[in-house]
Amino acid sequence: MNILKAAVLHHPHDLRIDDRPVPTNPGPRDVVVAIRAVGLCGSEVHYYEEGRIGEHVLNAPMVIGHELGGVIAEVGSEVDPGRVGEVVALEPGIPCGQCLYCKRGDYNFCPDIRFFATPPIDGALQERVIHPDRWTFPAYDLTPAQAALAEPLSVGVYAARTVNIAADDTVLVIGAGAVGLLTALACISRNATVTVAEINESRISAGQKMELNVTTPALVKNDTFSVVMECSGSAEGIQLAHKCVSPHGHIALIGLGSETAMQLDGLRLSQAGITVHGIFRYAHTFPEAIDILRKYRARLKPLLEFTIPMQALPELMQSHEYLAHVKTMVVL
Repeated sequence: MNILKAAVLHHPHDLRIDDRPVPTNPGPRDVVVAIRAVGLCGSEVHYYEEGRIGEHVLNAPMVIGHELGGVIAEVGSEVDPGRVGEVVALEPGIPCGQCLYCKRGDYNFCPDIRFFATPPIDGALQERVIHPDRWTFPAYDLTPAQAALAEPLSVGVYAARTVNIAADDTVLVIGAGAVGLLTALACISRNATVTVAEINESRISAGQKMELNVTTPALVKNDTFSVVMECSGSAEGIQLAHKCVSPHGHIALIGLGSETAMQLDGLRLSQAGITVHGIFRYAHTFPEAIDILRKYRARLKPLLEFTIPMQALPELMQSHEYLAHVKTMVVL
């Protein structure tokens, strides 16, 4: 039997590189993708450390990985054979297509969505996966590693679209992790004026290398912005958002923190006419995200500097070395 290598989380703090059967027999509208690059996301780290995120609990071994770039190796009978060899980004959630949310276009809220690396659904940090053609997007001249950034960037694209960012907006992005930095690019692509607030020196450096205006919270706490994108999920970030959003402005809650951390001041928000947007994943964003990556590819280098082979991932997770980097990219 043909086998492939996959990064499988068996229990908290127990990640292994296992043999798995090679996926076979794609459906007529499926493609087989040779995975070449997978970004390590905070959700994978959370499952590794805690074994759960909210109601999603790791009860059985699960392949991790949902930030994906690869090359189409095979297509189903109803897919254009010209797609073979195409560099692609994979949207990791497959919605049911039948529920109220899917029918109105909000498929990110589909209760039956099958999302990679969300128990009990396997992720795709393995050498090959079968994926629907519909959710496999051409990345054109991007590399697979650049294409893998389409997934975290999609969160920022969705937030910018939800808030309806425009050229006259001033935007504060709180938190310069990968999602924060990519959210800044999503806002810049809409010609907004963007400032990023961060306390971590290495993340500040990464943002500056991406040609972003990065500063510290202490230096912006007395400024006001028409939009605040809160990407840290921290109590301090929520407090800064309250201080810095202008009357009749918008706060987008992107970072996921604890229930106690994400406390909102209802009186302040009401009296200032602030609109708060909860941002959960994304919908209809990948083509725009890929366009942004292509436009700003020269700025992406700090997010792609730290790459490791899949075989080295268990040791990396055990050592927590990933914490020293804005983004870890696993290459296959």
